[in-house]
Amino acid sequence: MFNPVEPGQSHGQHERAVTRAQLLEWGRPAPLRLLASTILEWVLILGAATLAIQTQTIFASLLAIVFIATRQHALLILMHEFSHRQFSRTRPVLNDTLGDFLTALPFTITLFGFRRDHAAHHRHTATDHDPNWVSCTGQDRFRFPKSAFDMLVLLLKHCIGLYSIHEFKTALVTSKMASQCPPATQYRQWIFAVLLAVVLTGFHLWLAALVYWLIPMFTVLMALLYWRDVAEHFAMPQPGHGASRTVIAPGWERLLIAPHGVGFHAEHHLYPAIPGFRLQQVHAALMKDKAYVQKAQITHGYCTGLIREIAATGTAHSRMKD
Repeated sequence: MFNPVEPGQSHGQHERAVTRAQLLEWGRPAPLRLLASTILEWVLILGAATLAIQTQTIFASLLAIVFIATRQHALLILMHEFSHRQFSRTRPVLNDTLGDFLTALPFTITLFGFRRDHAAHHRHTATDHDPNWVSCTGQDRFRFPKSAFDMLVLLLKHCIGLYSIHEFKTALVTSKMASQCPPATQYRQWIFAVLLAVVLTGFHLWLAALVYWLIPMFTVLMALLYWRDVAEHFAMPQPGHGASRTVIAPGWERLLIAPHGVGFHAEHHLYPAIPGFRLQQVHAALMKDKAYVQKAQITHGYCTGLIREIAATGTAHSRMKD
């Protein structure tokens, strides 16, 4: 039977607000929705690139690069869904094959490698055993407070690629998200590489891939990932549930910065087996629990409330103990 709370997580203190029956209902995978969302993101990416190529103007290309980066970010969020086996828990090979080809391998990483790193993050959030936390806390860009101007400068630095090599080194070398994988994953890596080379060569798309895939990935995407890292676990006035923050975002932010329910990060850490698009329902139920509300770190807006908290807090947040 499906367990709505994965190992290392606890929800007993919130049983009054969220019943087990609700968790079982919310925790059902929604494979068709996940697949449709993934395909839609690819349609948007290909459509934006095609339109920019046909327009043949620098402005159209720049606009496409920014927009494609937001959809790359959305794909990585959907990869996170595949890593929690939200397509299928009974057919892991199918889940991981789709997740690799559609969401992970295009970014040079693998679902297996990401899941291995991500599992440690869930088990040891914001401690010295959390690889994400450890890789961030030694860097000045993750030390707070910072003014709005400081954050703007940092985001611009990410947009021009100053941190890109470091981020890819962390993912590929430190976290080994593309190596030390089982044979099945290695086969998929080789098949993807061969198919990609054939398609790009056969249709003369190497330059288009450089401009409309690699440039967004090494520039604007880096800023979005940094912004979300900060929002999820840093600059918190109080530790929050699971040492995580929930960001209630307006519609345009949900589209461009936090799609697919990713803003409800505290809820995800409490109930990691629930698909992202249902986390808003979980949040609404939990907010009826006074004990939950008292401890919850709820922030309104990535570009408003989060900025104020970043400027006001003097520490990243107090660490959780193992």
